[in-house]
Amino acid sequence: MSFTSTLWMWLKSMPQMVVNAWTREYLDARIIWEQNAELKYFNFPAVLQRMLVRGFIAFSLSMMAFILILAALSVDLYWGRAKLEQSHQAVFRALISSSSGQEGSDVSNISEDQMLALAQTIHDRDMSIRRFVDTSKVAVAQENEGLKNQLDASGLTEKVINIIQRNSPAGGFNPSSDVKNNPLLRGKVAEDLASNREMREVLAALPSHMPLASFTVSSDFGIRRHPFTNQPHFHTGVDLINEDKDDRVFPVKSGVVVMAQVHSTYGNTVVVRHSNGIESLYAHLASISVRVGDNVNIQSVIGYVGNTGVSTGKHVHLEILVGGYPVNPQKVIRTAQYVQEAKNQKQ
Repeated sequence: MSFTSTLWMWLKSMPQMVVNAWTREYLDARIIWEQNAELKYFNFPAVLQRMLVRGFIAFSLSMMAFILILAALSVDLYWGRAKLEQSHQAVFRALISSSSGQEGSDVSNISEDQMLALAQTIHDRDMSIRRFVDTSKVAVAQENEGLKNQLDASGLTEKVINIIQRNSPAGGFNPSSDVKNNPLLRGKVAEDLASNREMREVLAALPSHMPLASFTVSSDFGIRRHPFTNQPHFHTGVDLINEDKDDRVFPVKSGVVVMAQVHSTYGNTVVVRHSNGIESLYAHLASISVRVGDNVNIQSVIGYVGNTGVSTGKHVHLEILVGGYPVNPQKVIRTAQYVQEAKNQKQ
């Protein structure tokens, strides 16, 4: 019988031998020996025998488990090192390819100093990117705070802002796997950038021009007493009186005329529909210069200041509505003008 066969049979029988040694019923034993013509005795109790055998088995099994763990760790480290070396070679190959313009450059020809230089270059670029990202995070957070303050100053409620966002033309499809695989789409930076874009789009959609070249406000937006009934009511717009002889009325933003007719209360009335669910209304006009379906811009004359409908004097009543909800025209236009001026200063 060969040594290999003998070893295999021994290993195969070892579990049963361990079980037998662990569960065996031990008996008290006495060791007798003669010394200087005298018989001496040593008692070896069954409890001590059992403790020694079981202790030896436990120690042996622990050592075997420890050796197996070390072996597994060694294999894992070996494969990890091999993968790391492959990764380094791929990085070196890519860097050399990008610098020399040749695909498949031989990495084995790179000296150790060159490898260290390339590694330092990678580290420096990584630190530069990290510094840029950190700086960008601070800048975007600060800008978002400023944009939020402007939206608060405009008096737009969260409901109105959501209407503007929902009415913005958009498209595209982004699988969920793209988000998981792209680190740029995760974390606070992505959230801040997305919020930044949303607030910018809302502010960009707001009207930024008043309908008269020169004006004074005779009645502001909000609760007031009705000029005829003297009862409190909500004034859904702002009344403007022109300060010069120019009675021309212009749209607050480019759009399409959706109403141009006489109204029982508003008199000669024009409604212009803009983007993102925003509309503007111009009432009490002396005359109307546009028709339904006309495309207009901030230089188009839509009518002239008048005193038609329920009115106490010559003026133009301006309303700005988002999804049918009236908002404060002066605050909205002032906010849009401020954002536009800040944008022009940066350019």
